[in-house]
Amino acid sequence: MEEKQRWREQLLPALECKYEEFRLLGYTHVTIDGLWECLWTRKWKGELADQKLHELVSDILSLSPGEYMAFVTRQSYQQAARGDELERVLKELL
Repeated sequence: MEEKQRWREQLLPALECKYEEFRLLGYTHVTIDGLWECLWTRKWKGELADQKLHELVSDILSLSPGEYMAFVTRQSYQQAARGDELERVLKELL
């Protein structure tokens, strides 16, 4: 099992807690996968080797809705840009 998946399984209870918190605050489009990707890419930068479990749980529980929404917004802009680029390449090929 790869490191990222192993950590995700260990941290799932904290992720579920944060997910429920966001849902109670009215963020109905939040997902556990989205929370995980936000934390993995923004807070931890894909590297957890030197982190302690309690520090990771603290990172999860301290994630703010603003941080998460900024991540989701950036992801959607990046996907749109990739889609535009793909469309341009396909038009050039055809």
